Amino acid sequence: MSFTTASPDLKNLFQPRSIAIVGASRDESKSGGMFVSSLLKDGYKGTIYPINRKESEIMSLKSYPSVLDIPGEIDLAVMAIPAQGVSQVMAECAQKGVKFAVVHSVGFSELGAEGKELEQQMLEAARQGDVRIVGPNCMGIVSPRANVNTIVPYARLPMEPGGVAFVGQSGWASENMTRLGNERGLRFSGIISIGNQSDLTIEDFLDYFGNDSETKVIAFYIEGLKQAGRFLKVAEEISPKKPIIVWKGGSSEFGAKAAASHTGSLAGNYALFEAASRQKGIISAQSLEELMDLAVAFSSPYLPKGNEVGLLIEAGGGAVASSDACAKAGLNVSPLPEDVQQKLREFLKDKIPPSPSLKNPVDLVWAPLSEAPFIYATCLEIMAQAVDSCLTICYAFIHDEWFLSRLESIRDQTKKPIIVVPGNSIDQRQGMHLATRQGIPAFAMPDNAVKALAALTRRAEYLKSLALPKF
Repeated sequence: MSFTTASPDLKNLFQPRSIAIVGASRDESKSGGMFVSSLLKDGYKGTIYPINRKESEIMSLKSYPSVLDIPGEIDLAVMAIPAQGVSQVMAECAQKGVKFAVVHSVGFSELGAEGKELEQQMLEAARQGDVRIVGPNCMGIVSPRANVNTIVPYARLPMEPGGVAFVGQSGWASENMTRLGNERGLRFSGIISIGNQSDLTIEDFLDYFGNDSETKVIAFYIEGLKQAGRFLKVAEEISPKKPIIVWKGGSSEFGAKAAASHTGSLAGNYALFEAASRQKGIISAQSLEELMDLAVAFSSPYLPKGNEVGLLIEAGGGAVASSDACAKAGLNVSPLPEDVQQKLREFLKDKIPPSPSLKNPVDLVWAPLSEAPFIYATCLEIMAQAVDSCLTICYAFIHDEWFLSRLESIRDQTKKPIIVVPGNSIDQRQGMHLATRQGIPAFAMPDNAVKALAALTRRAEYLKSLALPKF
């Protein structure tokens, strides 16, 4: 049960001025050791208080027997102790006036009646001092604004704040979103692994990130909602202002059962949730990969004004795959106007071999490597006059600073999305990362790119529908 349906101020959770690690250890292979080490290595600027009854010093920091022995205030307590000891420590946190607690410990309501009783005892102890709880059975937070990482404390991440927030009801989903998202070029305003939602719920984090000026996109992995009506109500208020992307687990009978045993949540009626989500402007994903693709797509600062797509390709198979994907997604690949084709023809004369098509897709056949960035950029600039968005499959140069800057300039002048797919993504991971960071969404395959582009188009249609007069 949550303390209240009103959303709390979560600033001190994501930007804590002091952190107590309960169960701190000198051993970095243990979670309590990893948490302390991670804060030190990542340059956390607040005060770190290791809590260990047997140690007087951990990693050159003074260690305390209990939170009650700490001289200063504590914004956040991170608990890395067995479940049986959590209630007592929580009572001490309440007495101390700790604001937030992240309970990593497992063995609560996800295990049945005995675990539910432990969870209830923990909540009752927290209520004595209004300690707000993340978890239990969770991985905690990543907050680049505060240089805090308890989700993958063994990995060094670039602590560069950005506009994507992620809320995950799974440690696995949260870990992968953190690491793969960073590899893809996403920068985060905050990531939270929520576990059992014993106190703070999905709805609280939707409200917080929805009203956070730094957050531009909110992504979720959800298994069960404890306040479904509130979630949809808050989503309806926020979705006109920023995209909300949801991957809902438990769509099958077996998935729903797995969700119940995983986080103690009821997965709920999947079809009903999907229908209600569409009404509220929520964007649905069907996998973690698609969730990440959609977050990448919304790194574009512009939405398409229609569904006409210009395809610029240097691979015949890529042209077919992209055209087929557009047809399935309801996007048009219409022939370019004759005057635009003529401009392309004049520009490309003597620069590339004779092209089989300049209609759309535009097939460059082969562009000399030394001139390829200039050729691609100029062709996109010409094509953008006649379409609502551009997708290009290009080889070997999307890491080129001049090329990416030129694409940014074309995008900003036309106010139309430009999406890139490398001809060989294995060799262009760094280029994909750089492109996404600069607001040019990059994808490994044409299908992924087109699905993401279709989502941008639907988002534009949704926002347009909100502006229509209601009869």
